[in-house]
Amino acid sequence: MIEDDFLKWAAPYINALNIANMLKNPIHFITPDGIIQYVNQAWVEKYKVSRENAVNHPITSLDDLMRTMEFYISFDKVNPDLTENIADLSFSYMKTPLRTPACIQAVQERREISVVSKMPDGSQVLVRSTPIFDEKGEIVLVFTQVQDLSLIAGWRDRLDLEITANLRMQEELQLLRENQAKSKLLGNSRPMMELRNLIAMISKSDASVLISGESGVGKEVVAKEIYRQSLRSKAPFLTLNCATIPENLIESELFGYEKGAFTGAYKTKLGLFEVADGGTIMLDEIGELPIHLQPKLLRVLQEQEILRVGGAKNIPINVRVIAATNRDLPEQIRAGKFRSDLYYRLNVVPIQIPPLRDRREDIALLASRFLETFNQKYHTSKFFLSQSMMLLEQHNWPGNVRELENVVERLVIVCSKDAITPQQVLMVFSGRLNTLSESDTTPVLSLKEAVEQLEKRMISEALSNYKSTYKAARALGMSQSTLARKARELKIHREVTPCSNGPKTT
Repeated sequence: MIEDDFLKWAAPYINALNIANMLKNPIHFITPDGIIQYVNQAWVEKYKVSRENAVNHPITSLDDLMRTMEFYISFDKVNPDLTENIADLSFSYMKTPLRTPACIQAVQERREISVVSKMPDGSQVLVRSTPIFDEKGEIVLVFTQVQDLSLIAGWRDRLDLEITANLRMQEELQLLRENQAKSKLLGNSRPMMELRNLIAMISKSDASVLISGESGVGKEVVAKEIYRQSLRSKAPFLTLNCATIPENLIESELFGYEKGAFTGAYKTKLGLFEVADGGTIMLDEIGELPIHLQPKLLRVLQEQEILRVGGAKNIPINVRVIAATNRDLPEQIRAGKFRSDLYYRLNVVPIQIPPLRDRREDIALLASRFLETFNQKYHTSKFFLSQSMMLLEQHNWPGNVRELENVVERLVIVCSKDAITPQQVLMVFSGRLNTLSESDTTPVLSLKEAVEQLEKRMISEALSNYKSTYKAARALGMSQSTLARKARELKIHREVTPCSNGPKTT
């Protein structure tokens, strides 16, 4: 609806006076000789004067009202911008009191007049009177509006709060971007975003953390990210893999030993807990920690002190412990291989890292970052064809991020040309590295053909490894009927052990 049409349609329903009565601010009109011509409802409510006692009366005739009001000039020649100057509106900054109403002064000076007025109820208002001129330049009316300064100030306070909150949010977003730029924890999937949020919440505390996940998901990367964002980031970060240290040496590695504690102990040696004092220690594969050493670790967590091998005095330390495991620790507790009290001490903040197959949208980002790293390392300029990247995203990645990193490095090393083709990806998956250079001259597979080859290889390997369609389908993350159908479509001929809850595939 255009403006003229709207005005014709709206004319029976609204007019200027109706609109004026809808306004929350008091307004009034006077003639040049000071006779009130109109006041709106807000004016009546604010000044406690009825329309009958106001309209057609001189503005100066409201003696009871005028005697209780004090006018102050707040602005001389400058028309105020409320959003900038409202903070300066206070009686301590006002000039000489003005007994003439602003509307009368506007007639006398033929310009807009703005004053601050103190109302009978004690509130402060900004009164703004504006002359209205006819085509001959004569004043025909003076329009006055009144704004409650307490409301304006309250609005400004709220605006300031919102601006402050917005600035704080922008600073936090900038800090988050800087953290992400420094972080090696890559991924834009929902699980990774939730993981980053959790790390941001817990990093500033000293609570013990237990990181769980399959091999290769990046447990050490998560531990380092917690350390990097923590208040201990300037202190040492040490890592010990409990599965790689012989059982008879792990105690002295962790807790150190005194001179003469055993044959060959020619001098006192500090353990990792003492070396990491003030910082963080990561105990990887914590499920492999010998059961007889677990009470000693428990004491470290509870009392923040260690006892060296052969020592007689407890040594206080200040270390945050982050443990990691790919084992089912509750199952190990049931099997008597892990202490429940130690588990609960370690599991103050549990973090479960999802496998790569559950966040496939991160694969392209990870692969691209690894490719960039290895191009710099080997002084190459390799790049993935789009179909090659799609194949990487289709792969199940049982070795998770570590496997993806290894595959990308292998492709950078063995591919003779810059473009990494789908055939080369499939050959790396199958282990046929020696044929990669020959395949550089072969036509590029269509995406459908490349996916079929990848599916055929993965289904064949699963059926060979698991010997039943039920177990193979479960490993591939599909239903048993889907596996059987795909095996028929791809003409996979392999004998499998009959399974009671699924069809036999041959």
